[in-house]
Amino acid sequence: MPKTKEDIIKISQAEMDRRLEECYDALYERSLALCVEHDSQIVASTMLAQALRLYKTVLTEDEFKAMVNTVAETADQIQPYKASKLH
Repeated sequence: MPKTKEDIIKISQAEMDRRLEECYDALYERSLALCVEHDSQIVASTMLAQALRLYKTVLTEDEFKAMVNTVAETADQIQPYKASKLH
């Protein structure tokens, strides 16, 4: 498993896409399972907090701020799941 930005660059785009989809699917399934046990907002806020901490760990301060700004600027493009509640 790559650990540095240089290692990640060496991986083919197809492999990166496969890994992204695998990770997305696993986290999606786990989040649905957690929403059965907990309120959806609790699950979402916990996932967001953990995601921000991961970004803060692996990005420079400027990269982190740019990523957060991008999320804020594109918030209106985020689509909700079809169900209003996941549990």
